[in-house]
Amino acid sequence: MLFEFGIYCSLAVAGWLCLNPISDPNKGRGTRAFAVFGVIASAWCIGELMARHATRPEDFVIARRVFFLGAAGLPPAWFWIAVRAASPAWFEKRPWLVGLAFVEPLLIYSCLYWDHSVRFVAWDTPVPSHGPWFLYFITHQHLVTAAGAYYFARAGMRLGRSSLPTLLTLVVGVALPLAANFAHYVGFGQTDWTVVALGPAGILIWLAIVHSGFASNLPIDRNEVIEQLDVGVIVADIGGRILSVNAAAESLTDLADLRDRSLVEAIAAAEGRADAVIESRQLDLRGRVGVIGHALVLTDRTETEVTRRQLELKGRLEAIGSLTAGIAHEINNPLCYVQANLSMFEAAAKELAAPEVRAELEPFLRELVDDLQIMAMETQEGVERIRVLVQRLGSFSRSPDLSLSTQPVDLEKCVRQAAAVASVGRSPDPIEVRGTMGLSIVGHETPVFQILVNLMLNAVQACSADPEIVVAMNAEDGGVKIRIEDNGPGIPEELLARIFDPFYTTKATGTGLGLSLSYELARRIGGRLEAANAEGRGAAFELWLPDMLLNGESNPHRADARSSAA
Repeated sequence: MLFEFGIYCSLAVAGWLCLNPISDPNKGRGTRAFAVFGVIASAWCIGELMARHATRPEDFVIARRVFFLGAAGLPPAWFWIAVRAASPAWFEKRPWLVGLAFVEPLLIYSCLYWDHSVRFVAWDTPVPSHGPWFLYFITHQHLVTAAGAYYFARAGMRLGRSSLPTLLTLVVGVALPLAANFAHYVGFGQTDWTVVALGPAGILIWLAIVHSGFASNLPIDRNEVIEQLDVGVIVADIGGRILSVNAAAESLTDLADLRDRSLVEAIAAAEGRADAVIESRQLDLRGRVGVIGHALVLTDRTETEVTRRQLELKGRLEAIGSLTAGIAHEINNPLCYVQANLSMFEAAAKELAAPEVRAELEPFLRELVDDLQIMAMETQEGVERIRVLVQRLGSFSRSPDLSLSTQPVDLEKCVRQAAAVASVGRSPDPIEVRGTMGLSIVGHETPVFQILVNLMLNAVQACSADPEIVVAMNAEDGGVKIRIEDNGPGIPEELLARIFDPFYTTKATGTGLGLSLSYELARRIGGRLEAANAEGRGAAFELWLPDMLLNGESNPHRADARSSAA
């Protein structure tokens, strides 16, 4: 009576296993194995009940057919659940291998419908007789059951890292039917209690596998959606070993294969990139029984960080502009006095240099008058240079407005003024200007000046001592090429391709935006900026600027430059 009651309980559990995935499809594809397990366990239970109540040979035939359907399919379904829980990624790639476990037992089971020579089982009596294929059938089923137990053990190792109660639940659920079947085969009683053990075993395994998240395997089930995200998603087990990644994660970490690596290694690779800013956020994946794994979400914040730093740089430049305006105001006032006095000084020097006055002077006074004229001219040039430097610093601190109409740009003047700004504080002047003088283009002067100042400052700062910077200007490819060479250590060959990337810098206090902004400015005004290593010297940067047409006519400045160069 107790045995039959246990069979009814197992039948109820089997029915619940069949209906639960249907009632709650959000549990994932992993619960399909439990549904198949429920159907097959139901066949075993119903076959046992029919055999217990059968009185006619034909009733035994039907009962044995139903019973052996369950006996044929239950070990493969058991193996299916175990593999799905222990190695979900492997199962998703090779589900057909699990299907092979069903083929042989079902082929042998089909003998019950067409074989009359008792190759498998003769069942028309309460105690069936076994044919020659029965031993092969039983051996195959035991091997499949043992393989399933092995994969359940692997799943248990994963569960053991997250929740000991869940591990114990799985161990008891797996051990119950195995122990009952073992007891029957070694002769402990005539009744096989395996069918009764299927009920509590099914519930316990369901709780351990489904509620822990192993069966639903969220990263696998929603892989098609996650694979399309531009956000990197990495899923790792409780020990931090990576199980699943999407394409964006491999791209953001710049690692070819992340599977089986550690989560710490992935975080270090993402956050350690010099050419990008990657934000990482680690999450604990929780099931109903506790933490079952970890997830890492990687987001590319490069553009956001570039914008933030550009705004920060813009704020600094605006502050410099305000400071420069104040300095210019304070400098211009005394400069007016200096220039006024210089004018009087220069007028006096000219009067003294007049032939009739000069003839009346002593020889040493004549030499002094000549020196006074030279001093007046040089001082006037120095004052003008100070005025231009202050004015250029103010324009350098402002963002260039490329919407304004283009104008002729005197490149020689622009280069020399940029050299003056970049060499402030250096004595003697470390920058030498060579090449074709008098070259001009039609374009925007402010961005050209900003690019040149950035490049020359980088060149000066790249040389630890005694910088020797050579700036060469030449007409080339329908435009003007300005080449800036320094005598520093140069750029490592493996880093040349990344020299214009945002945030790349070799300076401890650098922002890594100077060259990238210069590259972008050159592109916006129609030019190009390239980096290389000069033979026998340090780094070399080449800025090519197009010779734009003014009102559809050829550039007269370029024509003058070409004629003078010829």
